[in-house]
Amino acid sequence: MKDHAHERIGFREIDEHGNTQPAVSPHVPETAGPERKRVQLNPFIIALWALDAGLAWFGLWALTTAASAIVGTAQAQSAESAQTAQINFIMLSNAPYAILAALLITAALLLWHAVQWQRKRTLLP
Repeated sequence: MKDHAHERIGFREIDEHGNTQPAVSPHVPETAGPERKRVQLNPFIIALWALDAGLAWFGLWALTTAASAIVGTAQAQSAESAQTAQINFIMLSNAPYAILAALLITAALLLWHAVQWQRKRTLLP
């Protein structure tokens, strides 16, 4: 006599994390779990990490270059072209925003990775 009453009714076992477990019948042998798949890389996340590294590099480079040019010209009192002064001003005024964007993207990516790690961890027994 088969014992499928609990499967028809829809009872499910729940583990300590609140995840449902499949109903087990004593007459049906258990199947082996799915094989672990190779980690697949998301190309959009890789592109965001590359953008993040580029923004951080640009922000730090622009900040150090423009600040050293302004400090260097103030000390040396050299005659600098107006165009170079404008470029230094633009770089110095936009560098903090590039650094802030890099920090925000890094925080978002780390949060995304943490959520993915937690999701994989709760699915495993």
